[in-house]
Amino acid sequence: MRKIRVNQVRCNRCGEVIVSRTRHDLRWCSCRSVAVDGGTDYLRRITGDASASFTELSEYEGEPVRTSGAQDGAG
Repeated sequence: MRKIRVNQVRCNRCGEVIVSRTRHDLRWCSCRSVAVDGGTDYLRRITGDASASFTELSEYEGEPVRTSGAQDGAG
């Protein structure tokens, strides 16, 4: 099983990158279309409605670090 380094997605509606940093750290984007949860323990995605979509940006141990497209995600 791959070890999660960063648990994050980009909302395709508002463009915000959201990051879950710890287990049970549920974070919604500003338009409430998508949420992430699980920190580095597990990946959980929640969508606010059927038309919501997101781009997966999570990173795993042993993979190259992404240098563009990700933001801090604090919030």
